[in-house]
Amino acid sequence: MRIAVIGAGAIGAFYGGVLADAGVDVSFIARGQTLEAIRNHGLRIVGNTELTLTVPATDNAAEIGQVDVVLICTKTFQLADAARAHLPALMGSDTLVVTTQNGVIAPQILSEIVGAEHVAPGVCREWVKILEPGLIMDLGGPRMLEVSTMDDSPNPIIDEVRATCEKAGIVSPITDDITTTLWVKMCSVVPQGACGAVLDVALGDLLSTYRDIFARCIAETVQVARGHGAKIADDFVTKNLTFLAGQDPASTTSFQRDILAGRPSEYAAQVGAVPELGDEVGVDTPVNDVIAAVLGRREAENRGYTSGF
Repeated sequence: MRIAVIGAGAIGAFYGGVLADAGVDVSFIARGQTLEAIRNHGLRIVGNTELTLTVPATDNAAEIGQVDVVLICTKTFQLADAARAHLPALMGSDTLVVTTQNGVIAPQILSEIVGAEHVAPGVCREWVKILEPGLIMDLGGPRMLEVSTMDDSPNPIIDEVRATCEKAGIVSPITDDITTTLWVKMCSVVPQGACGAVLDVALGDLLSTYRDIFARCIAETVQVARGHGAKIADDFVTKNLTFLAGQDPASTTSFQRDILAGRPSEYAAQVGAVPELGDEVGVDTPVNDVIAAVLGRREAENRGYTSGF
C-alpha cells in the first residue's frame, strides 16, 4: 500500500511516521520550514513515541505520483486549497482520501472537490502537538484511527487501511456509523476549545469554576448532533466530563492555542459551525451562539496571519 500524507504537522507526522516506521511506503507533502526540517533532520517524534525517520518529503505531489490512500492532515481552513493543489497528481480511479480534521465539515468540503466516493472520513485519537517544525510531541492516548466510507459501505481499500494500521500498532476498529463517530469526537473536543478560548482557561478550570457553562456547551452540541442523525448516548455529557477529569488539568486544545495566539484557527469548522448546524435542524444553541460571536470577532482580527502546512 502506498500512502501520501498532506501536511506534516502534529497529526500527519505522527500517523505517517508510525506507519513509515512499520515499513509502509509513506511519502509526505509539506512546505516551508516543516519541509526543510524534515529534509535536514528527519521526521522526529518524541514523548510516548520516540522516532527519527528519513522519509520522502516534497512540496510537489507529482514527484510522488498516484497512491492508494491520501491522509489529508492540514487544518480545515487549508483543506480545499491543499486538495486542489495536490490531489490531482496523487489520485487514481480507486484512491481514497482520509480526512483527519476534528468536526464534521471536512468530509463535506472534500466530497465537493473529489466526489464522495473517494472520501473516507477519519477520526484520530492521540494527543500530539508540534514542538517545532518537523518535531512532534506524542502525549499519549489510544493510538487510534477510525475510518470508513461516507455511507459506511464496504470497501477493500478501507479494509487494507485498517489492517495496515493494526500492523503498525495503530488501533483501527471496524466502524459501521462514521457519522456518529465524527459527531462524538466533535462533542468531545469542540466545546472544550470553545469554552477554553472564550474564557482563556485550561481544562481544570472548565471542570471546576466554569463547569456549568462547559456542560451546557457540550449538551447543546450533543442536541445538534442528534438533529443530524448521530446516535449520542443520553449520559454522554456526564461521561465526557468524567473522562476529562482524568486528563491533564493544564491541557488546552489546538483550536484554543491557535486563536489566542493570533493565528488563523479552525473556527469556521468547529466553534462557528455549531450554531449554523443547529439552525439547519432547528436546534437552539444560545451558549454556543454567544461563544461563536465573541470568538468570531477574534478570528476576524487574526485573518492577516498566514501559516503553511
